[in-house]
Order: sequence, then C-alpha cells, then structure tokens
Amino acid sequence: MKKSYLVLIACSVSMALFTACGGGSGTSNEYLSDIPSLEKNYYGKMQEKEQALKECTDMEKAFELAKEKDLLKEEWDTKIKESFTTKPLTKALPFEGLDTKDFTINEIKVESATKGHMGLKFYITINEDMKDEYGNLKKDVIIYFKALDKDGKEIEESTTVAVVFNREEMKAGKNIEASATWQSKAIQNMENFAKIQIITKEEYDTKK
Repeated sequence: MKKSYLVLIACSVSMALFTACGGGSGTSNEYLSDIPSLEKNYYGKMQEKEQALKECTDMEKAFELAKEKDLLKEEWDTKIKESFTTKPLTKALPFEGLDTKDFTINEIKVESATKGHMGLKFYITINEDMKDEYGNLKKDVIIYFKALDKDGKEIEESTTVAVVFNREEMKAGKNIEASATWQSKAIQNMENFAKIQIITKEEYDTKK
C-alpha cells in the first residue's frame, strides 16, 4: 500500500514537471487569450536555440540543433494555430482615439493568428466624401494606432498602421475594411493588453 502510494506521488510529480516544461499557455488575456503568452514562450525558446547554434563548434551537434530549431518552429506555429482555432478571438477589441469627421471606426477584431503574426481588421464607415488636395476622391485610408496595457501604458513595438487595400473611392456612406498586422515583438508583450489607441501621423512618425 505504501509502495503504491509512493508510485502515485512520483507519477503526479512527473506529470506536473512534464506540463511545466511543455509549451504551456501561461497567462490568458481577456481579448487575445493565451496567444501573447505562447508567442513569448516560443520566441524565448527560439532565441536560446539560435544562440546555442551560433556558439556551437561541433558539426554533429550543430546539425542536431538545426533540426531542433526547425521542429521548434513547427511546434510554435502549430500551438498558435491550435489556440486560435479552439479559442477563437471573437471579442471586439476596445479602442479610443481621435475624433474625425471623415470616417467612423465601428469595430476592431482579430482576424488571424499564426507564428509571429496577428492580423487585425478595422470595420469603418465613411461619413463624408474624402478628397485629396486636388479635389479627387481618395482611394485609401490610413489609420495610425498603438496598443495600451491595463495601466494605460504603451505596449512596446505595437505602433503600426491599418490600411485599405481595395482602392475604392471613399464616398460618404461606404462601409470599408482596413487591415493591420502585429508582429512577434509586439504580440509577446501583450499579455496585459487592454485596448487600442488611435494616434496622429505625427506621433506615428516620431516612433518610426
């Protein structure tokens, strides 16, 4: 009986260690689920693997490390895709920003997530005809934005743009979609993501 009890404890400890060492999800964000945590975890592992490969002087060991790196990339991509599939990010992202008479942002949602990439979609209504300096209808909209955490602080590497790719004339009443992307260096910092903040082109230019 005592022996069985000890075996049970040993198995429990082994399973706990196995879970801790795997690609666990860690922190879960209200809007982005465990994707930032997964991205942070695998990015760190990849950096370690690349550093080990860089410092390796043994050809056989270097070959093994290269194979491990390729497998890690596949696992990274699989884990992100699995998370996005099993826990879809259906919640609209909160946002605040500049008042503009030209258009209204109705909603912002996560459209896709893969290794090192998160695609966003901005759903917009044009309020009045948008014209360029020559009086011609514009065929694009550029929205500058960044992410803020729950303390209202800017999330590192999150400043980017949303753009319209279909080149339609920006006429009053038209509903359009603008696309944006966050890369790995931003995503891994978003465990504490709270909202998007729309910014001016001038502020964007100071960060790029």
